[in-house]
Amino acid sequence: MPRPPKTVPNPPAPNQPELAVQAAVEEPIINGPFDEPKFWWDYEKGTGKAIKMTGRRAASYFWTTQKVMTGQQSLEGMESDFGSEKLELVNRLREDVKLWREKDYENATQTTKQLLRHWRSADRKRPLFFCQIEAVETIIYLRELLAAGRARRGKAGVTREDYEVLLHPGAEALERTAKGEFVARLSDPPLREDWKALTRHGCKMATGSGKTVVMAMLTAWALCNRGAMPGDTRFPRAVLAVCPNLTVKERLQVLRPDLGAESYYAQFDIVPTQLRPLLLQGRVMITNWHAFAPESEHAEGGKSYAVVNKGEEGADAFARRVLKDLYGLGEVLVLNDEAHHAYRPAPPEIAARSCASRRCSIRSPFSSSRRSGCARDTSARRPLS
Repeated sequence: MPRPPKTVPNPPAPNQPELAVQAAVEEPIINGPFDEPKFWWDYEKGTGKAIKMTGRRAASYFWTTQKVMTGQQSLEGMESDFGSEKLELVNRLREDVKLWREKDYENATQTTKQLLRHWRSADRKRPLFFCQIEAVETIIYLRELLAAGRARRGKAGVTREDYEVLLHPGAEALERTAKGEFVARLSDPPLREDWKALTRHGCKMATGSGKTVVMAMLTAWALCNRGAMPGDTRFPRAVLAVCPNLTVKERLQVLRPDLGAESYYAQFDIVPTQLRPLLLQGRVMITNWHAFAPESEHAEGGKSYAVVNKGEEGADAFARRVLKDLYGLGEVLVLNDEAHHAYRPAPPEIAARSCASRRCSIRSPFSSSRRSGCARDTSARRPLS
């Protein structure tokens, strides 16, 4: 029986321009992992030709109006096209952090300076990646300088005023967000008036760049600072690492300081010897997001009984059940691993108006609840996703 003729799956649509294929280069890797990038490849849009550029590639995101793998025609009536757009806020912040680094971390706490110098030491047997150190530096810069109203010498690309706008976006910005527009912001409004706003910072890092090590570094920074300054509430005494499943939960056990030599703090030499007692004063808990599901009204002692009817779980009971030993320790640093699974909750006023007209589902990064109404908050106030 003759074979059918070969066909190309999903061929390009008629008169549809093809996207340029990036040309191969003899030396694709032109930077080392332990230093700030000094070169980058730029590809011409029309030809795909690679040009070696000096300096560091600007932080950008890439877009296309064509599904390249399927050859689908242009989306939303637009002509097929592709390109990139610079993330100006990220680039300005990146430059601020670089200048702060060169000034030996001006206005950071002494504990923070000790940790950062330890991580960047040329004598380390196991050096850390530049991207890992820069990610942690950026979070620290936001928290210890911008959030605290402190400044480094020189002109800042992201000012204290810029930070305040991001932290308190206002009602108009929240309305635009609810309509699907992108509005840069660093916080979510509280779901109740007696709760605080939820501050969120994000580290977007490539696969294989060592995100778990970054979480260990941030944990060490928070707990060591609180141990050195017990009265400084900028730093929490408790850390909650949230992950999407049991497999990742098992992998993240290395974030527990009480594991000793098995922890990442020892394996990667995250904490110098003299600071380790401070680290052990804090608490670290690892859980998955399923724990945030509201408990059944019929549950008692981990089992469900038809004769038990306790009513809806209150906010305090919810916090006690989820946080366990962390409950009562004050504000909690939340590390949201695999944060691309997280969703921002809708602003309360907008959610209420929406739910008044239709039954809706509101997803919170701290709840798997799907109800008519508002999603739950864990009362953890300073998450870093």
